[in-house]
Amino acid sequence: MKPLSKKIVKKLIKKKLKISIAESCTGGLLSGTITSVSGSSKVFSVGLVAYSNQSKINLLKVSKNIIRKYGAVSEQVCLYMVKNVSKIGKTNMSVSITG
Repeated sequence: MKPLSKKIVKKLIKKKLKISIAESCTGGLLSGTITSVSGSSKVFSVGLVAYSNQSKINLLKVSKNIIRKYGAVSEQVCLYMVKNVSKIGKTNMSVSITG
C-alpha cells in the first residue's frame, strides 16, 4: 500500500490539491496510510473517524433519518459524509468510507 500512497501524495502535491477523509469501519486506516508518507502534510487537511452512528450525526451532520432509512453503511450516508468532511476540511477533494 505504501507505494500507492506515495503516488497519491505526489499527484496531490503536483496538482496542488488538498484532501480530507471521513472513515467509519476502517478506523483511520486510510488517513494513517496517507499521513505515513513524507510530505503528506502539504496535501492532507483532516481525517475523521466517525465509527458510531452518533458520531456520524454529530461530527459529519448525517441526518438520523438517512441512517434509519438506508443504514449506516449505505451509499446515501457515505455521500453525506464525503460532502460534509469536505466542508469541514475546506478541501477540493474528499473521500469517505462506510463499510
